Amino acid sequence: MRIAQIHWAFPPIIGGVESHLAMLGPALVEKGCQVSLLTGAVPGEPEMAEYEGMTVKRTPLLDLNSLNPEIIAARAEEIRTEFKNFIEQFKPDMLHVHNMHYFSPVHADILFELKKEYGIPLILTSHNVWADSDPTWQEMNKRAQAWDAIIAVSHYIKREMIRVGYEEKKITVIHHGIDLNRFVPPGSKDLAEIERIYPQFKGRRVIFHPARMSLDKGCHISVQALAEIRREFPGVLLVLAGTSKTVDWGSHQQKHVRQIMDLIEELQLQDHVFVKLFAWSEMPLVYQAAEFCIYPSCFEEPFGLVMLESMASERPIIVSRAGGMPEIVRDGINGYIVPMGDARALAERCCRLLADPIACRQMGKTGRRMVEKFWTREVMTEATLAVYKKVSRGKGVDYEQLQPYQAG
Repeated sequence: MRIAQIHWAFPPIIGGVESHLAMLGPALVEKGCQVSLLTGAVPGEPEMAEYEGMTVKRTPLLDLNSLNPEIIAARAEEIRTEFKNFIEQFKPDMLHVHNMHYFSPVHADILFELKKEYGIPLILTSHNVWADSDPTWQEMNKRAQAWDAIIAVSHYIKREMIRVGYEEKKITVIHHGIDLNRFVPPGSKDLAEIERIYPQFKGRRVIFHPARMSLDKGCHISVQALAEIRREFPGVLLVLAGTSKTVDWGSHQQKHVRQIMDLIEELQLQDHVFVKLFAWSEMPLVYQAAEFCIYPSCFEEPFGLVMLESMASERPIIVSRAGGMPEIVRDGINGYIVPMGDARALAERCCRLLADPIACRQMGKTGRRMVEKFWTREVMTEATLAVYKKVSRGKGVDYEQLQPYQAG
């Protein structure tokens, strides 16, 4: 089966959706699918490349960091041509798009036109939702009935999609999965590698906040909690990641970064914070370097893939009670759940784990077992293929007998 995917970004751009695509595409290839991805251009990256068996095609017409609504409107015909050429080049049986239900009505409307023109089923994976007050989100919700099927990454996202007008019968919840061969507990060689690459971590009690530096992701809450934690544990080191190479439509992130760095200086925590843009390939090692992870998001987090990455690395994770995260974290079992925006509660739970390393390790092992059972990339891929099968049958086509689409 030929699967064409479209999303705004892909590694080296870092984010939850990007990590998801880097797992799902190759996993579909292993299942015998031919997979292509149309994504945003990145300086230094070729227009066409192979990634673990899938074809990646890049275009500036999907690079949100260089687009705005005015530019998108002016280049609508170019976008249509780009999408059309992509379809005719790869001749997909299924068009699977990610987060095309916001940002740009122009991109979405072109997809709907091409769906009808070529007769290709159109599937949306909703990784996020927006605030009701956002005018673009309001406009996009008028198109709720145009999708053939919708994958929601959490039950929270499903509820939100239904609330704003999407049909419940079209929505399937598929939690993210994780590559258990990539994120693993550390061995002796890993620990030696950590000391070699990150000598700053030696002798420190490392806590990792594995998210881009932003107020939405609660980095300021982590810093505020650190001010309390260091009084009890002077050797603590908070590791913050992701200061660039993310999708940042509107250039908000760098403003957030400045505020967070100013807060670190104001609280005199410079010796207790390590900030670095970690390459996607480095992330497993950083998880292994930490005793546990924290993710105190200050918005309704749709899912939070880093929860699985942390748990697969046998690291408990402390999250805020936000969005879909309580669907994965069991309080006191594989991590802790704290109230959103509550730095004191976060500090208390961190100190509890730092004070009891044995309990911390046990929670980490429990988390790993839970991921192995419920949230592997294999489980996710099989569930995704089931959606493809359902959509194909709904179109009157037998999944097993699908022939490659022939343009014209």
